[in-house]
Amino acid sequence: MKFNKSILLIIVSIMIAIPAFAQKFGYVQSQKVLAQYQEYVDVQTKLNEIRNGYDVDYQKMLKEYNDMLQEIDSQSLLLSPEKKQEKMKNAQQKAQDIERFKYEKLGPEGEFYKKSMELTKPIIDKINALIEKIGNEEEYDFIFDASSGALVHANPKFDITDRILEELNKVSGK
Repeated sequence: MKFNKSILLIIVSIMIAIPAFAQKFGYVQSQKVLAQYQEYVDVQTKLNEIRNGYDVDYQKMLKEYNDMLQEIDSQSLLLSPEKKQEKMKNAQQKAQDIERFKYEKLGPEGEFYKKSMELTKPIIDKINALIEKIGNEEEYDFIFDASSGALVHANPKFDITDRILEELNKVSGK
């Protein structure tokens, strides 16, 4: 009987102590949020329309270029060297125009990228602000993004950045 009371006392003590040391974790499925948040879905629809417009223009330019090459090929025996050279120069210029269009419109810093950032950044900022608000109001210590595993909210009391910098500076003597 005494043995059972001791075990019970230990279990109760552990149960009381655990919440004092426990941290509150949460996660968000960002891909699900984006897929089901109508404002984001609408922006994606608009971006798809813009991209499709660029693709149509690109395909049109590509067809014009291929038609130029085909014309040069089919008339190569009939054209004077000067005329053939002129048509080849025009085709090369068209190829450069196509590459420039592709880079300016669809490249890593092109118009499509800029438009995408312009339209999606406010939505992402709104979502992040809401995560931060919920994290603070409901006293989450950490919130992770289940889609990427990234930390999207943390209680500042767990930030050890300054301590790391302090220790590094001690080691380097600065």
